[in-house]
Amino acid sequence: MEPSAPEEIAREPLFVVRNLDKVYGRPGRNSTRVRALDNVSIEVRRGEALGLVGESGSGKTTLGRLLVGFESPTAGSVLFQGRDIAQMRRAELGHFRNMVQMVFQNPFASLNPFRTVRDVLSSGYRRRIRRAELRTQLVEALERVGLHESMLDRYPFQFSGGQRQRIVIARALTVQPSVLIADEPVSALDVSVQAQVLNLFKALQRDLGLTIVMVTHDLRVVNFLCDRVAVLYLGRLVEVGERDEVINSSWHPYTRMLMSAAPNGDPEVRSTRPWVSSELGAAAPPEEGCIFAPRCWLREQLGNPERCLSARPESRELPVEITASPGHVVECHFAEEVPHYARLAEEQLAASDGPALPGMGSLR
Repeated sequence: MEPSAPEEIAREPLFVVRNLDKVYGRPGRNSTRVRALDNVSIEVRRGEALGLVGESGSGKTTLGRLLVGFESPTAGSVLFQGRDIAQMRRAELGHFRNMVQMVFQNPFASLNPFRTVRDVLSSGYRRRIRRAELRTQLVEALERVGLHESMLDRYPFQFSGGQRQRIVIARALTVQPSVLIADEPVSALDVSVQAQVLNLFKALQRDLGLTIVMVTHDLRVVNFLCDRVAVLYLGRLVEVGERDEVINSSWHPYTRMLMSAAPNGDPEVRSTRPWVSSELGAAAPPEEGCIFAPRCWLREQLGNPERCLSARPESRELPVEITASPGHVVECHFAEEVPHYARLAEEQLAASDGPALPGMGSLR
């Protein structure tokens, strides 16, 4: 057998998620159960930056925790390099936890306030290098994330939020991972510091060949860092595709609504800002139909077809003839109708003083 070409190796998925369910709560008549993920299937390719986006409660953080092995699936599987994480033995699991590291939202909560930076970083090196080499490795770890060796003997409370997040990233890198799962890593930081940390992620991906899964609600983060985007809604994966197509010409009505809700940064242009309902439970999703049907502007424009309420749409790959890139997956009965009705909405919006449709607005 001939060895695989480098291009083929790069395309191989590191993670393969199949029919993943996650339900919190015990079964029983009097217990409350929450379905965080519902039949999610996705692949994470080697060397890419994948963005997981959606509203609060969409399941994106739960999916990130399942990828890193912090949670066990209720049903389905998460494969890493072909091995089911749930079936890994202790030695395999230890290797996996070195290969896949997580960066959390709150850097201060991620660090022991009673341990210095030297102590925090040393734990990742002690089993792999000699004591004489430790200081050199610690200094290199700090320099890699833009910090100085003089910070080694300081405590977490002596650093700013951005510096603490850099320390957390440096700690993750001490075990030489191949994957970083980042859960809202810049949401607690000032805007200028956010840009610095995102540039750091981009540089690390380029220099170390890291695979990054970015869990975020901030579409600016996705646009800057990610190669592909996966959109979740109430635990369902409704759209997956290349970043530019998902952001600029998405094929799911929820994604259109989500993208149009992003702040445009201009307080004077209020008429082009869409109205988007924040009430996820305003109408309960139908048990057998599309979960987005109660909020769907496209369904209203199509005359409320019964199919949306009676049949759950299946995830399907759109034909390459109508998409800008292959492998674009959408969960919608009428995905092909989205661009047409979105253009009509923009034309109505341009001729009026407000959004033409509830939840719709200009994607510019």
